[in-house]
Amino acid sequence: MSQKKSLTKLDYFALTFGMIIGIGWVTVLGFWLADAGPFGATLAFGIGFLLFIPVGLCYAEMAGIYPHVGGPIVYALREMGVVASYITGWMLALTFFFVIIFEALSLGWLMETLWPASMGPLLYSFMGSDIYLGHILFGIGINTVLCLTNLKGGSSSGVAQQALTGVLIVIVLVLIGAAVFKGSVDNLAPAFIESANGSIWPGVIAVFVSVPFYLTGFESIAQGISERDKSVSAKSIANIIILSIAVAALFYVAVIISAAAVAPRHELIEAELAAARAFEIGLGSTTLMKIALVGGLLGLLSTWNASIFVFVRAILALGKNRMIWPGFSRTNKGGISIYGISFVIVFVALGVLLGKNAIIPLVNSSSTAVGILFFIVCLCLILSKLKKPEVSRPYKAPGGLFTPILGCLASLYIVILTVMDPFTPGQGVPLEWWLFGGWVLVGVVLWFVGVKARRREQFGLEKMIEVIESED
Repeated sequence: MSQKKSLTKLDYFALTFGMIIGIGWVTVLGFWLADAGPFGATLAFGIGFLLFIPVGLCYAEMAGIYPHVGGPIVYALREMGVVASYITGWMLALTFFFVIIFEALSLGWLMETLWPASMGPLLYSFMGSDIYLGHILFGIGINTVLCLTNLKGGSSSGVAQQALTGVLIVIVLVLIGAAVFKGSVDNLAPAFIESANGSIWPGVIAVFVSVPFYLTGFESIAQGISERDKSVSAKSIANIIILSIAVAALFYVAVIISAAAVAPRHELIEAELAAARAFEIGLGSTTLMKIALVGGLLGLLSTWNASIFVFVRAILALGKNRMIWPGFSRTNKGGISIYGISFVIVFVALGVLLGKNAIIPLVNSSSTAVGILFFIVCLCLILSKLKKPEVSRPYKAPGGLFTPILGCLASLYIVILTVMDPFTPGQGVPLEWWLFGGWVLVGVVLWFVGVKARRREQFGLEKMIEVIESED
């Protein structure tokens, strides 16, 4: 069943911006300040913003050429073939599936601060983290509710996203106001954290490794582009992508500087949740702090909701093209993959069992997948410009070939950095490598399931293209 054409410009901005921001600033603010300092963390996000601009422009041009569900899966299929398309789709799926688990784990951490009594009995410990019954129930329960909401289709998801994103922005403005009226410039020292040899770059790089994870999300617009309202043009898509990246980068910078200004550095980095401590000092009340943290909860739900939106559509595209089990292509009346939603409900429940100390490895693994995904999209645009100069391009990224080449180089840098940074000689294989390798292994198994289905149904490249384009 084809998708409903219901998403407006506001829906798209809410989905992309809401996907980019979220709970990260609440749960990892202390790490950013400890590793790099307020201005070091700001510099890391500034570099990430500059690197993401050419990638975003490449996405916008490719989305105009191929406005179909699946986004980069379609680009790679058209420009590079079935194998590259599957790699793209599986990296896309990894990125957003790990984000969903990240949000489920973060929810338990946040609820532990907001409502400690809700945690219930201690069940077990894993990787140095205590896992309580409340952690598991909150993660599984809210994930199920969001999945059922997404079953209603893009319009319902877009409305929810607008509400969640709007309230989150208001809550963060409260923090900024507290910094203006109660903050002190003295609290911003040290602006940068220096290494033993006096360099600021190790700290900046430590934060930058996670920036791809915290600034990604604009590609969600490509997943829902076939559901756009008639008022949304190709140029509008490009503008929304760049605007969402820019506003999200400013959002993170505002949070970092504001939180650092209201409290001494040592109090923030020693707190269980640095953002909670910043709100408590800035607002002068534990109660007001908890109210403000509800904004963090809404940000979590915003990103969580958008991640489900993207993941389910990626799985749908892979199923329709017989790259994985064809059952993932079965949809309800809203055009949503029933088994894709079921996959999220079941396997996120397993991911919740890992505990909050798995959050950073999940972030790093997702960042690696983001880099691979971005590289393929930028490479697809290069191939399109070289091999198909005559193709209709509703939007053209400025800079000609220079822009996608720059995007490829930026993406490769992200991959190399995120793979190597977690590795410490003599400390064994990082959890990041196990997580990424495990996802790749599952992908290999599903690939061969898809091979069997394609052979049985004589599902070749031309048939895949026909299926994709029939959606419009």
